[in-house]
Amino acid sequence: RPPRSTLFPYTTLFRSTIEIGGNTQPLNKALEDVNKKSRDLQSELRQVDRLLKLDPKNTELMAQKQKLLAEAVTNTKSKLDTLKEAERQVQEQFKRGEVAEEQYRLIQREVIATEQNLKSLEKQLRETNNRWKDAAENLEKFGKKATDIGKSMSTKVTLPIAGAGAASFKM
Repeated sequence: RPPRSTLFPYTTLFRSTIEIGGNTQPLNKALEDVNKKSRDLQSELRQVDRLLKLDPKNTELMAQKQKLLAEAVTNTKSKLDTLKEAERQVQEQFKRGEVAEEQYRLIQREVIATEQNLKSLEKQLRETNNRWKDAAENLEKFGKKATDIGKSMSTKVTLPIAGAGAASFKM
């Protein structure tokens, strides 16, 4: 399970204003949308995981998990980029004495927690992709075996029929 965000329980401590994409606003406002999307994706992932425990080979659920994890990775990367920019700005503000050391440490912890979350999501995505790869390989092996069985069956069945046909023609 990804680490919980450390910044947002302490938003009252973080009043520094940062500039993200040309907008000057508090950090918690800048990350509001990305955090909401992250919570929604995590909730949906938990639902899919719960269902996969009951039916681990369900390809529809595996596809949904893969898609949700990819979205979560993209969303978390976006959040990390925003936080790193905020960290850079807060570091400058800290050097000028405009923000407290506590606020600077807080943003650093949030960056670290987000990096850990991203690593966790990327690992889950790799594992899901590997499961897809394994399933595809097993399906391919099954297909080859079925084809081989079909070929051997057709030979075993058609030769006696052909022989019976030839014998009846002689008669």
